[in-house]
Amino acid sequence: MCSNAWESIGHALFTCSHAKSTWKHLGFSMDFRKAQIMHDGDFIFHLSTIHSQPDFELIICTMWAIWSHRNKVLHGGVFKEGQITARFAKDYLGKYHASTTQAHTTPAVTSVSPTAAHTSKKPASRDTPWQPPPASGLKLNVDAAVNATSKTLGVGAIVRDHKGLVVAAISKPVQGCFRSDEMEAKALFHSLNWAIQQQLQVTHIETDALRVFNALIHTSTDLSCFSDLIIDVRCLLSFFPEATISHAMRNANHAAHGLAKHALELDQDICWVGEIPYPIFTTVVNDC
Repeated sequence: MCSNAWESIGHALFTCSHAKSTWKHLGFSMDFRKAQIMHDGDFIFHLSTIHSQPDFELIICTMWAIWSHRNKVLHGGVFKEGQITARFAKDYLGKYHASTTQAHTTPAVTSVSPTAAHTSKKPASRDTPWQPPPASGLKLNVDAAVNATSKTLGVGAIVRDHKGLVVAAISKPVQGCFRSDEMEAKALFHSLNWAIQQQLQVTHIETDALRVFNALIHTSTDLSCFSDLIIDVRCLLSFFPEATISHAMRNANHAAHGLAKHALELDQDICWVGEIPYPIFTTVVNDC
């Protein structure tokens, strides 16, 4: 990577006004001159030598939060103050440590799996259309599609409010060849991770993947790749402790399915905020 590129990264992560404000609110004293002339990541290596492991983990998480915020703003997102980014990075790392600690100390990770109170066990009706969440709620619908020829997984996720209005949506291509159950679990994992990054306060989650839904209800586990994915999904679900997870038939999941199919045509993620994604415009209007 050329020196100009590293200087741009140093500016984005450390010396721009938003980054400086974020580091200030976290209480870190940075040598911004060295950060600005960073080359081959030497400044980041320097930080690893002068900070404790917990502080360095927070630094890495904060760099990710700053970079994510910058990308959102560049793509039309709302600018947020450094104090908000600092609080998000600190909370995210704290919740990550809490969920991973529970996952390694509690059998079958029951502590981070959805409880019976937060999981709808009522069978989904085949004819039931998409239903909006209650007032002030946000519903996340998730689906997956696959192109076996190109070995690409398409992930589709959409968050809507109680009026059916789109809060955010994503079409995400993922390279790899997976079994059908692993594919659906990966779609849920990527969708939850995206919702966390977008800081969406999701209250309801729907998937039409029955095996994934059943695996989240039950606490049994094994050494399969699918079970590993379910454990990862449970860890992410800990960020939405009040969310209700339910199984939906395909008839109630058309919007997410359309975004998943659209992802198979893409080379990189496309995210929509506050607007109806053009590939599923008719679907969303019909749902409303």
